[in-house]
Amino acid sequence: MRATLFTQELKQYRTSFLIWSLTIVALIAMTMAAMPTMLSNTANLRALLKAYPEGFMRAFSFNLSTFEDPLGFYVVYGTLYVALLGGIFSSFVAAGIVSKEQGQGTAEFLLAKPLTRTQVSLTKIAAYLALVLGLNILTFFTAWLCLKAFSPLPFRVDGLLILSFYALLLALSMGGIGLLLSLLVRRARSFTGPAIGIVIGFYLLDAVAKITEKYDAFGWISPFKWMDVRVTEPGYGLSWWRMLLFAALIVGSFTASVVLYNNKDILS
Repeated sequence: MRATLFTQELKQYRTSFLIWSLTIVALIAMTMAAMPTMLSNTANLRALLKAYPEGFMRAFSFNLSTFEDPLGFYVVYGTLYVALLGGIFSSFVAAGIVSKEQGQGTAEFLLAKPLTRTQVSLTKIAAYLALVLGLNILTFFTAWLCLKAFSPLPFRVDGLLILSFYALLLALSMGGIGLLLSLLVRRARSFTGPAIGIVIGFYLLDAVAKITEKYDAFGWISPFKWMDVRVTEPGYGLSWWRMLLFAALIVGSFTASVVLYNNKDILS
């Protein structure tokens, strides 16, 4: 029964998965195809970037070394799609995968089956994890292939892998928040709009906080701030305290969601 429910959830979201996957893959491919031209004109780009305010440069992770390193280029022009769009996909899937049963009027039917609420919620979360993991694996290999195809310079594959792992943790964080908030509302309703708003809100909070050091501390409220995108710096790798922040949010939000679902009234 759990396997049937797991497969059913994957089937229900396969269209969304394909649309979002193809969109992100296409955006990465089109952007990275411009890399050879842009990296060959670094002198002109340096002059252009000097015209932008320093706060704007920090907000979008622009720096002069970005255009001299393939991974730095990917951070600015590729990670945006993976982190932002991947986070939105993760958030609205997680927000709807459990609460939609009540909105569709199928919650009572599902819970009448030989499954406990914990089994239902964990099976649905497992389907969600498969979708998010699949999307992130696909985007990693897309980025790797594009860098291999278009980069005129060598790049660190381990750096790309670490950056992609941060993006996965970010997506899971957005999903955990979306799932938790969807279960906090009394009556189920479409949570797609709020889920998108939450992700964009966190992204803008991080961007605004980077503009000036005065508000930098507020940026730590956003999981986007927890990502380490300084791939051009020596010794780039996984940071234990960043991992701890992500782990606390992910484990905490999903655990709280299971507890809430077990105690939630199913309203007709």
